[in-house]
Amino acid sequence: MNFLTPWFLWGALAVAGPVLFHLIRRAARERMPFSSLMFLAPTPPRTVRRRKLEHLLLLLLRCLCLALLACGFARPFFAKDNTLPAAPAAGRQLVLLLDTSASMRREGLWEKARAVAAGYLARTTPADAVAVMTFDDQPRTLLSFSEWSASPLDQRAALALARVGSDSPGWLGTDLGLALTTAGDQFRNSSAAGPPAGRQELILISDLQEGAQLDGLQGHDWPAALRVVVERVEGKAESNAGLEIVEPAATASPEAEIRFRVTNSRDSLKEKLRVGWKGGLPMEIYLAAGQTRTFQAPKLPVGQTTGVLQLSGDDVDFDNLSYFAAPEVEDIKIAYLGAEAAGDSAGLLYYLERVFPATPRRRVQLLACGTNATLAPELLASAALAILPARLAPEECAAVRGWLQGGKMALAVLTDAQSGPTLAALLGLPQVAVSEGGGDYALLGEIDFRHPLFAPFDDPRFNDFTHIHFWKHRRWEIPADTPARVLAKFDDGSPALAQIAVGKGNLLVLAAGWNPADSQLAVSSKYPPLMETMLEWSGGGAPARCQFRTGEALPAPVSSGATVQWQKPDGAQATLPAGAPFLETDAPGIYRAVAGGKERRFAVNLRLEESRVAPLPTDALARLGVPLGTAADAASAPKLHRERQLQRAEIESRQKLWRWLIVAALAITVVEILLAGGLARRVTTKEAIS
Repeated sequence: MNFLTPWFLWGALAVAGPVLFHLIRRAARERMPFSSLMFLAPTPPRTVRRRKLEHLLLLLLRCLCLALLACGFARPFFAKDNTLPAAPAAGRQLVLLLDTSASMRREGLWEKARAVAAGYLARTTPADAVAVMTFDDQPRTLLSFSEWSASPLDQRAALALARVGSDSPGWLGTDLGLALTTAGDQFRNSSAAGPPAGRQELILISDLQEGAQLDGLQGHDWPAALRVVVERVEGKAESNAGLEIVEPAATASPEAEIRFRVTNSRDSLKEKLRVGWKGGLPMEIYLAAGQTRTFQAPKLPVGQTTGVLQLSGDDVDFDNLSYFAAPEVEDIKIAYLGAEAAGDSAGLLYYLERVFPATPRRRVQLLACGTNATLAPELLASAALAILPARLAPEECAAVRGWLQGGKMALAVLTDAQSGPTLAALLGLPQVAVSEGGGDYALLGEIDFRHPLFAPFDDPRFNDFTHIHFWKHRRWEIPADTPARVLAKFDDGSPALAQIAVGKGNLLVLAAGWNPADSQLAVSSKYPPLMETMLEWSGGGAPARCQFRTGEALPAPVSSGATVQWQKPDGAQATLPAGAPFLETDAPGIYRAVAGGKERRFAVNLRLEESRVAPLPTDALARLGVPLGTAADAASAPKLHRERQLQRAEIESRQKLWRWLIVAALAITVVEILLAGGLARRVTTKEAIS
């Protein structure tokens, strides 16, 4: 039995009234005959509390009457299973979005998050569709709607709990904006495969710390029926501070002072902290809550190129270490196989020597020699890039070609029309036709700005090459079936710069020189960045950075040649081809890359924003447009409730059981009146006889 207005059942508590009145009566205990009362003062009888109920049948009738009246006003009805069918929209779509960023590594937070998720899974119904996602700097789907629907009914919640239990917080940052928008799109994608559910709920389970990124939330198009519920998990009140080593400037020497940045959480109660190299004496710093400042670190022990900076004095230690790798000084050698003198301003070498200035982190050495075949192998062995401006002997061509096939890169400059045999020998072809170009001068008419060599110029401010005149250039045709890519063309359509694969390496062919007799290239603003990019692309340049954050890709130390052996802080190793970045930076520490017998080290640290663990106000999400309990997302649930109430009212109006209850209450009232009257007459008669 159901009740349309069940709150009237509280009226049944009125049955306590008859019971109370039956216990309390205003009557004398007994009568005694007395001769005369004229000399006594009248005294009314006192109220006596009886310990024993009398007239139980009368009491039951009165209580039953009140109970029937309460049930009648509650409007009871009988609802059969086929009378109130479940509406198609009765099921809901539910996405559990759990935070697995580094800030969730604090004690007890992940266990609380799993308990909250388990509570929601325990309350699901067979009509519900559930998906489970986790996020840090990228969202991941642990269980999709389709997997939930394909699982047996009695195993769905257990499967979702197992997926959640297999995951745990890592060391990456918190991109809350990307996670929420991606989870919101899950509802949109599932609705495209079928009718949308009447209720769509996104349950965000997170510590909701203020260091989270909220990009992408403003103006996002949320599903109309979606409601976002924030389940904040909180640990015990703790003061937290974090630090990171500041990336040294590109012009700083390896011996430059090391600086670090410390942030103190807004709700921190501690301002006195200590920072020092692990194993050394710490220095004391003072930092107020909510502030971030930069300090100078103590000197790194002599002879060490890596170190671990440690912070102490706060209550949480997941973010108290920062790793340091000293920037390396790169010695780069360029082989110049030309016969000209170094001080000859009319030659190519004169301008090449001046385009690579020495910096605190790089020293470029030009190894120039004549066309002596005995020197070429020794010269090439240590070179990162080779410049070939002259005709070479067959033995030299063979040595250079073997060097290229090992994964190296060279630039062949066609300085005259007799360069064809040298170019053919380098490419392993029978012949290549080279001739002098005609006209007063030529311009670059077409440039591939998608190639790494010209990518730095892919901007309207820098991509104008029309002011560079080429007084002389050579025309040549790329042989058929040659793996070549034309990077730039002259305005007559002939290749100006082409890239041709030679084994694992690459040969760049420039159809004109940069000396004043051939062109204005050496005196233009495009020449230095073009040659710098060429050197970096050859693998000779050191990576500009040595400090990285978790989740960032580490650049390969070489872009061509042999493979690179990577080693993570936990000892795990991976082998990648040259030029491929290392992407598995999922934990802080020192990463090592070995290529060509040389080791390079990278420091990877936790993002400083993860240390800002003070709670983010929930209304900050609402201000960015996240639907937190608004009328739009809550409209679907009341609609279902109203429809069900209308069905219940219709059934009750057909049955009208309340009428029979009222009739029964009236009948019992009549019986109670007759019974009470009979008992009253019996007492009166008894008193009269007495």
